Amino acid sequence: MSKTATDFNDPINLQVMWNRLIFIADQADNVLGKTAFSPIVRENHDYVTVLLDSKGRALAQCTWSIPVFITSLPAAAQKYFLPKFPAETLVEGDVLATNDPEIGTGHLPDVTMITPIFKNGKVVAYAGSIAHLPDIGGAPLHSEASDIFEEGIRFPIVKLHKAGVPNQDVLDIIAASVRLPTEVQGDLESMIAANNVMGRELVKFLDEYGLDDIDGLAEAIHSRSEAQTRKAIKAWPNGRYSAQMTLDGYETDIILKATVIVGDDSIHVDYAGTSDQVLHSINCRTNYRYAHSVYALKCLLDPDTPNNEGCITPITDDAPLGSVLNPEQWTAGNSRNLIGHAIPSLIFRALEGVVPDKVMGDSGGAPIWAANCVGRRDDGSQYGSVQNFHGGQGARAGFDGLDTLSFPSNCKVTAVEMFEIAVPVLMERKELIADSGGAGKYRGGLGQRAILRNLGRSAMNIYLASERVRHPCFGVVDGQDGTPGKVSKEGQPQFPKGKVVLKTGERLEVETPGGGGWGRVSERPAVLIEQDLAEGLITPKAAKLIYGYKGAAAVAAE
Repeated sequence: MSKTATDFNDPINLQVMWNRLIFIADQADNVLGKTAFSPIVRENHDYVTVLLDSKGRALAQCTWSIPVFITSLPAAAQKYFLPKFPAETLVEGDVLATNDPEIGTGHLPDVTMITPIFKNGKVVAYAGSIAHLPDIGGAPLHSEASDIFEEGIRFPIVKLHKAGVPNQDVLDIIAASVRLPTEVQGDLESMIAANNVMGRELVKFLDEYGLDDIDGLAEAIHSRSEAQTRKAIKAWPNGRYSAQMTLDGYETDIILKATVIVGDDSIHVDYAGTSDQVLHSINCRTNYRYAHSVYALKCLLDPDTPNNEGCITPITDDAPLGSVLNPEQWTAGNSRNLIGHAIPSLIFRALEGVVPDKVMGDSGGAPIWAANCVGRRDDGSQYGSVQNFHGGQGARAGFDGLDTLSFPSNCKVTAVEMFEIAVPVLMERKELIADSGGAGKYRGGLGQRAILRNLGRSAMNIYLASERVRHPCFGVVDGQDGTPGKVSKEGQPQFPKGKVVLKTGERLEVETPGGGGWGRVSERPAVLIEQDLAEGLITPKAAKLIYGYKGAAAVAAE
């Protein structure tokens, strides 16, 4: 017997069913992570699994997810996948996929995959996943490409599987175009398996509850989530709140501007005044921009409701065409995170006068610092792996920023031992940098110093993706800036978005930025200063000069 829509009004029943859907996405998450071939997927968790309803709207998303993926899959499904392949044209076993940046997450390494879920011969939902492949051909992942055609192979929405049979022609083209075909194909198969798990488990769920489709439950979840977001917006004063920030950019500074327009129960973010698009790979496409706009506002408005379509409906944004936040289609953008990750800090800065107790300082992990290490092993085989280096998180009301933690992305760091297996390096040092966090009532998180040495007999090419070298992370609510980052090889400064060649035995040293502080320095409790001194997070000299601390440690330092 099928349930009626009114059954979903029971809050206990709804919560149980909602949690089950999230658990289904989490089961797929486990499958993808445990079967993936590449470290960036397996170790860094640079992927997502999402359950979509029959209209392609996000219904449930895996618990551990990167903010950029909040909106990417439903947008791709509704705007591109479903119009090109309507439900009536699909059969069981079909698997659709693309890495087109305009459709997915804004750069070529991310593959967006959608699998229809059938019940009684009808498409009732879709299983979706996105994963960052270890290689996509073209120039290795970095910031130097001058257009999208240099960045790798781009394939439109295609059927990777047709009625359960692999589309070998397409798979062979992909394999022939990448440096790491085994890892790339393995990751694609892991995505297919994860989607299949969602499909299998959703059908079991529907059978258990006697449902023929998911649409009624989806409507209940979406309507409640949307109402919760609109209620939170109504608590803010209507108005226009603006801010701007300066980033290093590629060769010249990039200015990001945002005006957050708060209406009665909706918010629009206008990025007018932002710098024009640039030649190299830091341009940020619309889906990626919107994801970070939504994420920042959701953090401030309603951080607890699980992500789904209803959460994002009241929020819109736009940016001028031809700007770095809305570039032309041909532009390069594989390192778009170097711009996009800064969007939440910009929105927080705009709203610090509205919700000062909820915003956080600018983060040294925004963007993630990455080193893409590419080369040949001693046996002639190719290797390639990305290691992340996180800076200090911004401080919040009541809390110091966390040390070496990325924000807004929550990508993990590949364990040193696993990275040293994937790439012939020795990580000689990883340590916190004292005094790097911005001062304030609450201190920004510390950056880190890391040194890696090439152990291979051949030269290693390292493609850098870093920011906040010229312009440090800013504080909020009168908090101070953190310290900027730096990159050097054998003691010589390097271009932070360039290619560094490490010969055998040579060392690369990175120092990631510290996070911005929150609140006035004069209001920092002495007990926190003393604790920082005891743990070596600040030096006695800084305690005296910055905080005016006159305790025993500061006196001894004179």
